Amino acid sequence: MQSYDAPYMSRGDDRPSPLRGRVNDPHSPPVAPVEKIGRYSLIQSGSGQKLTEDTLLLADFILPLKKDDIVADLGAGPGALALILASRSPVKRIVCVEVQRPLCGLALENVAINGLTDRVEVIEKDFRELPAIYPEGSFSLIVSNPPYMKAGEGRVSPVKERAISRTGIFGGLEELIDASKYLCGPYGRICYVFPARRLDEMCAEIERAGLRKRRLRLIYTRMDREAKLFLIEAGKKGELKVEEPVYLRGY
Repeated sequence: MQSYDAPYMSRGDDRPSPLRGRVNDPHSPPVAPVEKIGRYSLIQSGSGQKLTEDTLLLADFILPLKKDDIVADLGAGPGALALILASRSPVKRIVCVEVQRPLCGLALENVAINGLTDRVEVIEKDFRELPAIYPEGSFSLIVSNPPYMKAGEGRVSPVKERAISRTGIFGGLEELIDASKYLCGPYGRICYVFPARRLDEMCAEIERAGLRKRRLRLIYTRMDREAKLFLIEAGKKGELKVEEPVYLRGY
């Protein structure tokens, strides 16, 4: 049994001084308090989706990375996952793909203020357009913390940024898996975090795409509750290994 902790993330006023003007500037878009991710600082949208445990769990699941890995984060938001991977691994190339212009702007700013322009690239694209841009197998790892609800499912947030982040307005699970399969080719791997209630759907789509499930890790809020999330790795080859579950609250 594992209990989860995130020692590399904190919040507070120890942020570096270059951020202070940006955060307090009344003419800038609203931003949330700055998060510290290792030695890096993360600026987030004040009205949109914030950094959650889901992203931290996904980072733990995909690490370690090698220096020569090439990573694409589909739906990267303000670039939080890229900062974690850059902080905790020697990986030299990460491509953040984000369809929302305001979040792309924050991601670009986060890359710049942390001195990561030589390691992290940000592109404003719908992930469904990527097969027309990159050759098949361009990446060794595709990662995503995709919207958890299908388009038209549940109550849609009136805040546009949150609505897009939480529902599959720009592509559903089938399209995500097909794009991921193309981008990582026959030798790469694909890692997602997703709600446990959609595990059967995820497994069916992976099989439909001709991929194999390699790793599965269930996430529980506590021992007496049903699983909340799952982390899954898929690829062209491999056998499934069900890993030890994680309990977020440690009891």
